[in-house]
Amino acid sequence: MVENRHLRYFLEVAKTLHMTRAAEGLHIAQPALTQNMHQLEAELGVRLFDREGRRLSLTAAGLVFVEEARKSLRTFEGAQLAAQRAARGEGGEIAIGFQSTAGLAVIPKLLKELGNRYPEIKVVLKEMGSSAQKNALRQAEIDVGILYSLPDREFAHHMLVPESLVVAIPEVHALAARESISMQDLRDEIFVLPALESAELLRESVMAECADAGFKPYRIQDITTAQTALGLVSVGFGISILPASIRFLERPGVVIRPIRNSRLQAQLTLMWSPTHPSPIIPKLKECLD
Repeated sequence: MVENRHLRYFLEVAKTLHMTRAAEGLHIAQPALTQNMHQLEAELGVRLFDREGRRLSLTAAGLVFVEEARKSLRTFEGAQLAAQRAARGEGGEIAIGFQSTAGLAVIPKLLKELGNRYPEIKVVLKEMGSSAQKNALRQAEIDVGILYSLPDREFAHHMLVPESLVVAIPEVHALAARESISMQDLRDEIFVLPALESAELLRESVMAECADAGFKPYRIQDITTAQTALGLVSVGFGISILPASIRFLERPGVVIRPIRNSRLQAQLTLMWSPTHPSPIIPKLKECLD
Protein backbone atom coordinates (compact mmCIF):
# COMPACT_ATOMS: atom_id res chain seq x y z
CA MET A 1 0.00 0.00 0.00
CA VAL A 2 1.33 3.43 -0.96
CA GLU A 3 1.66 5.62 2.14
CA ASN A 4 2.51 9.26 2.59
CA ARG A 5 6.04 8.37 3.64
CA HIS A 6 6.59 6.68 0.25
CA LEU A 7 5.57 9.92 -1.46
CA ARG A 8 7.82 12.06 0.75
CA TYR A 9 10.75 9.71 0.23
CA PHE A 10 10.17 9.58 -3.52
CA LEU A 11 10.08 13.39 -3.86
CA GLU A 12 13.36 13.72 -1.96
CA VAL A 13 15.02 11.15 -4.20
CA ALA A 14 13.53 12.83 -7.29
CA LYS A 15 14.98 16.13 -6.12
CA THR A 16 18.50 14.91 -5.36
CA LEU A 17 18.68 11.96 -7.82
CA HIS A 18 21.02 10.41 -5.27
CA MET A 19 20.00 7.76 -2.72
CA THR A 20 22.66 8.59 -0.13
CA ARG A 21 22.06 12.33 -0.17
CA ALA A 22 18.28 11.79 -0.12
CA ALA A 23 18.61 9.44 2.86
CA GLU A 24 20.69 12.04 4.69
CA GLY A 25 18.09 14.73 3.98
CA LEU A 26 15.34 12.45 5.27
CA HIS A 27 17.38 11.32 8.29
CA ILE A 28 16.90 7.62 7.53
CA ALA A 29 19.29 4.84 6.57
CA GLN A 30 20.08 4.55 2.88
CA PRO A 31 19.12 0.83 2.68
CA ALA A 32 15.72 1.63 4.19
CA LEU A 33 15.19 4.37 1.60
CA THR A 34 16.15 2.05 -1.23
CA GLN A 35 13.73 -0.58 0.09
CA ASN A 36 10.91 1.99 0.25
CA MET A 37 11.53 3.03 -3.36
CA HIS A 38 11.41 -0.62 -4.47
CA GLN A 39 8.13 -1.04 -2.54
CA LEU A 40 6.67 2.05 -4.22
CA GLU A 41 7.61 0.87 -7.70
CA ALA A 42 6.23 -2.60 -6.98
CA GLU A 43 2.94 -1.16 -5.73
CA LEU A 44 2.59 1.15 -8.74
CA GLY A 45 3.76 -1.50 -11.20
CA VAL A 46 6.11 0.93 -12.99
CA ARG A 47 9.75 1.98 -12.84
CA LEU A 48 10.18 5.46 -11.49
CA PHE A 49 13.96 5.66 -11.82
CA ASP A 50 16.56 4.54 -14.31
CA ARG A 51 19.63 3.38 -12.45
CA GLU A 52 23.17 3.40 -13.83
CA GLY A 53 25.39 2.48 -10.92
CA ARG A 54 24.78 5.18 -8.32
CA ARG A 55 23.41 7.59 -10.89
CA LEU A 56 19.63 8.01 -11.01
CA SER A 57 17.30 9.65 -13.50
CA LEU A 58 13.55 9.84 -13.59
CA THR A 59 11.66 7.73 -16.12
CA ALA A 60 8.70 9.18 -18.02
CA ALA A 61 6.44 7.62 -15.39
CA GLY A 62 8.60 9.10 -12.65
CA LEU A 63 8.34 12.60 -14.14
CA VAL A 64 4.53 12.36 -14.15
CA PHE A 65 4.44 10.85 -10.67
CA VAL A 66 6.40 13.79 -9.22
CA GLU A 67 3.47 16.15 -9.82
CA GLU A 68 0.89 13.64 -8.64
CA ALA A 69 2.86 12.95 -5.47
CA ARG A 70 3.06 16.68 -4.72
CA LYS A 71 -0.68 17.09 -5.24
CA SER A 72 -1.44 14.11 -3.01
CA LEU A 73 0.74 15.40 -0.19
CA ARG A 74 -0.75 18.90 -0.45
CA THR A 75 -4.24 17.39 -0.25
CA PHE A 76 -3.29 15.32 2.79
CA GLU A 77 -1.63 18.24 4.52
CA GLY A 78 -4.71 20.38 3.87
CA ALA A 79 -6.95 17.67 5.32
CA GLN A 80 -4.62 17.30 8.29
CA LEU A 81 -4.69 21.03 9.01
CA ALA A 82 -8.49 21.10 8.66
CA ALA A 83 -8.81 18.20 11.10
CA GLN A 84 -6.48 19.90 13.57
CA ARG A 85 -8.44 23.16 13.33
CA ALA A 86 -11.69 21.27 13.85
CA ALA A 87 -10.25 19.53 16.92
CA ARG A 88 -9.31 22.94 18.32
CA GLY A 89 -12.78 24.28 17.52
CA GLU A 90 -11.43 26.65 14.87
CA GLY A 91 -13.19 24.99 11.96
CA GLY A 92 -15.96 22.56 11.12
CA GLU A 93 -19.73 22.91 11.45
CA ILE A 94 -21.98 23.62 14.40
CA ALA A 95 -25.80 23.58 14.56
CA ILE A 96 -27.23 26.23 16.88
CA GLY A 97 -30.80 26.43 18.13
CA PHE A 98 -32.01 29.85 19.25
CA GLN A 99 -35.04 31.72 20.58
CA SER A 100 -36.67 34.26 18.26
CA THR A 101 -35.61 37.25 20.38
CA ALA A 102 -32.01 35.96 20.42
CA GLY A 103 -32.11 36.46 16.67
CA LEU A 104 -32.40 40.23 17.17
CA ALA A 105 -29.03 40.95 18.78
CA VAL A 106 -27.30 37.85 20.18
CA ILE A 107 -27.19 35.78 17.00
CA PRO A 108 -26.07 38.67 14.76
CA LYS A 109 -23.27 39.49 17.23
CA LEU A 110 -22.25 35.84 17.37
CA LEU A 111 -22.15 35.45 13.58
CA LYS A 112 -20.13 38.65 13.18
CA GLU A 113 -17.57 37.70 15.82
CA LEU A 114 -17.24 34.12 14.57
CA GLY A 115 -16.82 35.35 11.01
CA ASN A 116 -14.06 37.73 12.05
CA ARG A 117 -12.19 35.37 14.35
CA TYR A 118 -12.90 31.91 12.94
CA PRO A 119 -13.99 32.19 9.29
CA GLU A 120 -13.69 28.45 8.73
CA ILE A 121 -16.52 27.65 11.17
CA LYS A 122 -19.79 26.95 9.36
CA VAL A 123 -22.92 27.77 11.36
CA VAL A 124 -26.33 26.13 10.84
CA LEU A 125 -29.14 28.04 12.58
CA LYS A 126 -32.47 26.62 13.76
CA GLU A 127 -35.03 28.95 15.34
CA MET A 128 -37.11 27.16 17.98
CA GLY A 129 -38.52 27.47 21.48
CA SER A 130 -36.82 26.32 24.66
CA SER A 131 -38.57 22.94 24.94
CA ALA A 132 -37.91 22.19 21.27
CA GLN A 133 -34.25 23.08 21.73
CA LYS A 134 -33.87 20.70 24.66
CA ASN A 135 -35.46 17.89 22.65
CA ALA A 136 -33.19 18.72 19.72
CA LEU A 137 -30.17 18.54 22.03
CA ARG A 138 -31.29 15.13 23.28
CA GLN A 139 -31.67 13.88 19.71
CA ALA A 140 -28.34 15.45 18.65
CA GLU A 141 -30.19 17.54 16.04
CA ILE A 142 -28.40 20.65 17.29
CA ASP A 143 -25.03 20.99 19.02
CA VAL A 144 -25.94 23.91 21.26
CA GLY A 145 -29.03 25.86 22.23
CA ILE A 146 -29.46 29.54 23.10
CA LEU A 147 -32.63 29.72 25.15
CA TYR A 148 -34.52 31.26 28.05
CA SER A 149 -34.33 28.37 30.46
CA LEU A 150 -33.01 27.64 33.92
CA PRO A 151 -29.95 25.37 34.04
CA ASP A 152 -30.58 21.74 34.92
CA ARG A 153 -28.42 18.69 35.49
CA GLU A 154 -29.17 17.17 32.11
CA PHE A 155 -27.22 19.80 30.18
CA ALA A 156 -23.98 21.70 30.51
CA HIS A 157 -24.59 25.44 30.41
CA HIS A 158 -23.13 28.93 30.28
CA MET A 159 -25.16 31.98 31.29
CA LEU A 160 -25.05 34.94 28.91
CA VAL A 161 -25.17 38.62 29.88
CA PRO A 162 -28.69 39.49 31.10
CA GLU A 163 -30.73 42.29 29.56
CA SER A 164 -33.59 44.33 30.99
CA LEU A 165 -37.21 43.76 30.03
CA VAL A 166 -39.47 46.41 28.52
CA VAL A 167 -43.20 46.88 27.93
CA ALA A 168 -44.61 46.93 24.41
CA ILE A 169 -47.95 48.75 24.31
CA PRO A 170 -50.25 50.09 21.57
CA GLU A 171 -49.35 53.66 20.61
CA VAL A 172 -52.97 54.67 21.22
CA HIS A 173 -52.92 53.29 24.78
CA ALA A 174 -53.35 55.80 27.61
CA LEU A 175 -50.01 54.66 29.09
CA ALA A 176 -48.10 55.33 25.85
CA ALA A 177 -47.54 58.99 26.80
CA ARG A 178 -45.56 58.02 29.91
CA GLU A 179 -41.77 57.79 29.86
CA SER A 180 -41.86 54.63 32.00
CA ILE A 181 -44.55 52.24 33.21
CA SER A 182 -44.88 50.37 36.50
CA MET A 183 -46.11 46.80 36.79
CA GLN A 184 -49.08 48.02 38.86
CA ASP A 185 -50.18 50.08 35.84
CA LEU A 186 -50.60 46.83 33.88
CA ARG A 187 -52.84 44.89 36.29
CA ASP A 188 -55.94 45.18 34.05
CA GLU A 189 -54.23 44.40 30.77
CA ILE A 190 -54.21 41.29 28.59
CA PHE A 191 -50.65 39.95 28.70
CA VAL A 192 -49.23 38.66 25.42
CA LEU A 193 -46.43 36.36 26.59
CA PRO A 194 -44.26 33.51 25.31
CA ALA A 195 -45.74 30.11 26.16
CA LEU A 196 -43.87 28.05 28.75
CA GLU A 197 -42.56 25.65 26.11
CA SER A 198 -41.26 28.62 24.10
CA ALA A 199 -39.44 30.61 26.80
CA GLU A 200 -40.07 29.22 30.25
CA LEU A 201 -37.61 31.44 32.11
CA LEU A 202 -38.92 34.63 30.51
CA ARG A 203 -42.53 33.65 31.20
CA GLU A 204 -41.86 32.74 34.82
CA SER A 205 -39.89 35.95 35.42
CA VAL A 206 -42.82 38.06 34.21
CA MET A 207 -45.29 36.12 36.35
CA ALA A 208 -43.08 36.52 39.41
CA GLU A 209 -42.89 40.28 38.83
CA CYS A 210 -46.67 40.48 38.55
CA ALA A 211 -47.00 38.60 41.83
CA ASP A 212 -44.59 41.02 43.50
CA ALA A 213 -46.79 43.86 42.26
CA GLY A 214 -49.79 42.22 43.93
CA PHE A 215 -51.73 40.77 41.01
CA LYS A 216 -52.02 37.91 38.55
CA PRO A 217 -52.89 38.73 34.92
CA TYR A 218 -56.57 38.01 34.39
CA ARG A 219 -55.89 36.87 30.83
CA ILE A 220 -52.76 35.67 29.06
CA GLN A 221 -52.40 35.16 25.33
CA ASP A 222 -49.67 32.61 24.56
CA ILE A 223 -47.40 33.27 21.58
CA THR A 224 -44.14 31.74 20.34
CA THR A 225 -42.28 34.63 18.70
CA ALA A 226 -41.60 38.27 19.48
CA GLN A 227 -42.87 39.23 16.03
CA THR A 228 -46.27 37.74 16.84
CA ALA A 229 -46.36 39.56 20.18
CA LEU A 230 -45.74 42.91 18.49
CA GLY A 231 -48.33 42.14 15.85
CA LEU A 232 -51.02 41.58 18.48
CA VAL A 233 -49.97 44.63 20.47
CA SER A 234 -50.09 46.81 17.33
CA VAL A 235 -53.81 46.14 16.91
CA GLY A 236 -54.57 46.71 20.59
CA PHE A 237 -54.82 43.07 21.62
CA GLY A 238 -53.00 43.43 24.92
CA ILE A 239 -49.51 44.42 26.03
CA SER A 240 -46.31 42.41 26.03
CA ILE A 241 -43.19 42.27 28.18
CA LEU A 242 -40.11 41.37 26.19
CA PRO A 243 -36.30 41.69 26.28
CA ALA A 244 -34.99 45.18 25.53
CA SER A 245 -33.46 43.96 22.25
CA ILE A 246 -37.03 44.04 20.90
CA ARG A 247 -36.25 47.69 20.11
CA PHE A 248 -34.46 46.40 16.99
CA LEU A 249 -37.90 45.40 15.68
CA GLU A 250 -39.78 48.52 14.69
CA ARG A 251 -43.50 47.88 14.41
CA PRO A 252 -46.03 50.60 13.45
CA GLY A 253 -48.60 51.10 16.16
CA VAL A 254 -46.30 49.92 18.99
CA VAL A 255 -44.29 51.91 21.52
CA ILE A 256 -41.64 50.49 23.85
CA ARG A 257 -41.28 51.76 27.40
CA PRO A 258 -38.99 50.77 30.32
CA ILE A 259 -40.53 49.19 33.41
CA ARG A 260 -40.20 51.50 36.40
CA ASN A 261 -38.48 50.14 39.54
CA SER A 262 -38.30 46.67 38.03
CA ARG A 263 -35.76 43.94 38.75
CA LEU A 264 -36.91 42.07 35.67
CA GLN A 265 -34.15 40.76 33.45
CA ALA A 266 -34.01 38.27 30.63
CA GLN A 267 -31.01 35.99 30.61
CA LEU A 268 -30.27 33.59 27.81
CA THR A 269 -28.50 30.34 28.56
CA LEU A 270 -26.11 28.51 26.29
CA MET A 271 -26.84 24.77 26.68
CA TRP A 272 -25.25 21.66 25.25
CA SER A 273 -25.01 17.95 25.90
CA PRO A 274 -22.15 17.11 28.29
CA THR A 275 -21.70 13.67 26.68
CA HIS A 276 -20.64 14.86 23.23
CA PRO A 277 -19.75 18.57 23.37
CA SER A 278 -18.70 20.27 20.16
CA PRO A 279 -15.11 21.61 20.30
CA ILE A 280 -16.52 24.84 18.82
CA ILE A 281 -18.54 25.66 21.96
CA PRO A 282 -15.64 27.42 23.76
CA LYS A 283 -15.34 29.66 20.70
CA LEU A 284 -19.05 30.53 20.96
CA LYS A 285 -18.62 31.46 24.62
CA GLU A 286 -15.60 33.58 23.71
CA CYS A 287 -17.60 35.49 21.08
CA LEU A 288 -20.68 35.98 23.28
CA ASP A 289 -19.03 37.12 26.50
